[in-house]
Amino acid sequence: MSAPTNSTISGRRRATPSRRKSGSRRRRTSSSATSSAHSTRAETERTFRRDDVVCTATPTPTVLTPCSTAGTTVTRPTGTAVFGSTFKNLAFFGQGVFNLTDRFRAIAGVRYTSDQLDVFHSRVTTLAGPGINPSFGPFAGKTTNTNWSGKGGVQFDVTPHSTSYATYSRGYKGPAFNIFYNLGATGTNVIDPETADSYEIGLKNTLFGGKLVVNLAAYYAKYHNFQANNPDVVAGVLVTRFTNAGDISTRGGELDLLYRPVRDLNISGGLAYTDAHVDQFKIPTNGSTTGVVPAGTQLGYAPRWKGSLGGDYRIRTGSSIDFTLGAQGSYQSSQISQFDASAAIRDATTIKAYGLLDLSAGIVDAKDAFRIILQVKNVLDTSFASSIVSGGPGGAYRYIIPREADRYAGITARLNF
Repeated sequence: MSAPTNSTISGRRRATPSRRKSGSRRRRTSSSATSSAHSTRAETERTFRRDDVVCTATPTPTVLTPCSTAGTTVTRPTGTAVFGSTFKNLAFFGQGVFNLTDRFRAIAGVRYTSDQLDVFHSRVTTLAGPGINPSFGPFAGKTTNTNWSGKGGVQFDVTPHSTSYATYSRGYKGPAFNIFYNLGATGTNVIDPETADSYEIGLKNTLFGGKLVVNLAAYYAKYHNFQANNPDVVAGVLVTRFTNAGDISTRGGELDLLYRPVRDLNISGGLAYTDAHVDQFKIPTNGSTTGVVPAGTQLGYAPRWKGSLGGDYRIRTGSSIDFTLGAQGSYQSSQISQFDASAAIRDATTIKAYGLLDLSAGIVDAKDAFRIILQVKNVLDTSFASSIVSGGPGGAYRYIIPREADRYAGITARLNF
């Protein structure tokens, strides 16, 4: 039987501007403004077929029995679904930086977005079986939406090498549909657009004649009609269904640094704290509260702490070949893998905190014409999962183990010409 398939057709991604671009370490001498427009059209179509082989016997065997056993009835359920979408998007946007004084600037930007999404789906089933719902469709859906979003903020040069800033951004993510193989009548609703109000303050610094760059930021964001992938069992198969989960918020702070104390030594790192949780989960239209995630629940794949620290050093020999040494460490605290209403499932699918260490060594041409680097990843052979979800055989959990969960080594070569 083929693996379960789930596709989500949605509008454009969140339009909240990147926080890393909010500040500036450069003094501006004149105001500036830019504007642009774009239009896109994207069409998709997919045909997906699932075939089962079902063996039944009377009485029901208590041990594993081949389908070729005498008295066994063999049926072959099958189903074929054809589904796809047409997505049209039109956007106009512009942004300006206005110098109020030599040290004080204002930032303003606006974006207009128009989305149109058309979807279709049809499934023809011959003898429904495991993982195959009865025939459904043809179904056609359409949704349109327009939105105004934008950004506003100020920048102030505390010193010639330190700039503070404060910004507000209004983000937008367009409407969507769930279009997947086992689609049924209860899954044809439109997923409403998501909006976000984001606030940030920060300080960007260049110190010691440019040897040290330190950036600090604190932020808060509130998401309305948050679009999330929620687990659901359809025809006995676990899928992720796209839904409007409700209102969520995230707040935290970041520290980024880049330090170059001497010519051939570079040190970089960062530390981030994020508190992202549910404020109010949306109750389903049928009034059932069994699938409602409690307020205060941590969002999936949102560890509270993440950090990294790395460095590389070039050993100059004075001849045609130099040597390099490098190390990179990273850490993240525990995170929920399956964003579920059940506290037991959230606990069972929590990925524990882990840290990784990578080392490298290599040779480099003195004129940087080439370099050959030996890398050892996950030196401490730390085991971890990138995903844990329910729905395995007999109520078990499925662990997705990435290659990075085992120690491995490799060689990379680079040639400049």
